[in-house]
Amino acid sequence: MTKKITLDIEGMHCASCASNIETNARKISGIKKINVNLMLKKAYVESEENFDEKILSRTIEKLGFKVLGFNLETKNSEDREEKEIRAWRNKMIFAWIFTIPLALLMLGMRFNIIEISDKIATLVFILMAFPVIFIFGYQTVKSGVKGFTSLSFNMDSLIMLGTVIAYLTGIASLFFSISDYSGTASMIMAFFLTGRYIETRARGRASQEIKKLLKLQSKKARVLVSGKEVEKPIESIEIGDILIVKPGESIPLDGLVIKGESSVDESMLTGESIPRDKKKGDSVIGATINQDGILYIRVQKIGKDTFLSSIIRLVEEAQSDKVPIQKTADKITQVFVPIILGISALTFFNWLYFSNPSKALEVAIAVLVIACPCALGLATPTAIMVGTGIGAKKGILIRRGEAIQTMKEVKTIVFDKTGTITQGKPEVREVYSLLGEKYLLENSASLEKLSEHPLAKAVVDYVKIKSYRKVNGFKNNRGKGIEGNIGTKHFSIGNLKFMTEKRINLDKLNKKILEYENKAYTLMIVAENKKAIGVIGIADVVRMESKKNN
Repeated sequence: MTKKITLDIEGMHCASCASNIETNARKISGIKKINVNLMLKKAYVESEENFDEKILSRTIEKLGFKVLGFNLETKNSEDREEKEIRAWRNKMIFAWIFTIPLALLMLGMRFNIIEISDKIATLVFILMAFPVIFIFGYQTVKSGVKGFTSLSFNMDSLIMLGTVIAYLTGIASLFFSISDYSGTASMIMAFFLTGRYIETRARGRASQEIKKLLKLQSKKARVLVSGKEVEKPIESIEIGDILIVKPGESIPLDGLVIKGESSVDESMLTGESIPRDKKKGDSVIGATINQDGILYIRVQKIGKDTFLSSIIRLVEEAQSDKVPIQKTADKITQVFVPIILGISALTFFNWLYFSNPSKALEVAIAVLVIACPCALGLATPTAIMVGTGIGAKKGILIRRGEAIQTMKEVKTIVFDKTGTITQGKPEVREVYSLLGEKYLLENSASLEKLSEHPLAKAVVDYVKIKSYRKVNGFKNNRGKGIEGNIGTKHFSIGNLKFMTEKRINLDKLNKKILEYENKAYTLMIVAENKKAIGVIGIADVVRMESKKNN
């Protein structure tokens, strides 16, 4: 047996962080598969049934990261994401508050605008740079040091080494004859923190579409308690509670209809523009829209077990799934940092041989800082996250990230659902009448005007008459059709099942009915005084922007 675990991890900043967690976790007995999503700060794990999650948690925390919890709600992740964005923004702002005066002082000294002794300037640089590197940049320095102590190098290792060594040159210059780069170290860290803030904000924007999916769910629900309606927050609803959902309202949670009849718009799930009729004993899904009747629903699923939560989880897992090209980038990232450290060391000794220690140190630091390849590890997962997020918004659920890369090989796409390339709004496409089209449509529209069903609205919108005929004895037969009297005549409008129950002979319309069925129309058969007089074909219309095959 296999169980799935989702971990929320704090402290990941780059592709190397995610890669280090994956590499060390795969060494643990009992773990079958792990994918770390740097964008969402989550790890998706498949393990043996009896696997102890605490073992994995300890392993990750030894690498310098923090496990916030297992299988937490996405809403909690949203709050942490907002806090993280604010934290990086504040670090960036305070870093520049200290760095900008340093930069102005360095420029003033360079162009002889400011006259100050080198020793005093160095002391100012050391004091002003300290909070930037070791307070606002503490997280980066800590992560970089952890990379060295655990021999699991990451991008922070390069920045930490470059800024700390540059900072130490300032202290060393007070005692030895070498150049002072402590002011430069402050600027490097300030720029790095700015980049980290921009990167965090970009991740936040990329995950907005998942948040929009969450907003589909109702925040409150009307619950039947001791015969009275009580409004409760959605979080307090329990399995077995009876919900009351009125026309036009969103169904809060997945459940079973125990009383009432209505049409439910499930297009957000199925793409079908035609609502589904629901009655006692039928299942309903949270976030779908109740159309025209009151439903009493017994809650069957809550929280992460609902259908909407499953969709959100599916999208998140697809975002964490690595495509082949990303796996290649991850492998490069793992060896990149040690290689850069080696090149920086060779650069230092080479310049030391041909020049002086000060110049050698300057060039070596430049190699460390410039080489930090954050984009190498971030480009592909960011693209996957944005792609799957936008897809989810447009109703396209991508189950595996690999599908995105293989899409370039696709030559033909076959659609088996309406709503994918259609407008999601039913319209009258064709009309056939034995007594004249105008007579059929005016009488039909007069009856349909009294119904709230989307098919009825399609007929009314199509006819657009100024004055509707008076209808007496109107009756709505849910899931079948409507009927009523106009003058001395009784009209019935509905589907084949309704006509069969009414024992209405359809021989004169059979050919046209078959033709409309072959065109995938939804049929509305019209009968006058128990005699079939015509049929209306309704269908969802192809979107204007859908590309036609030439």
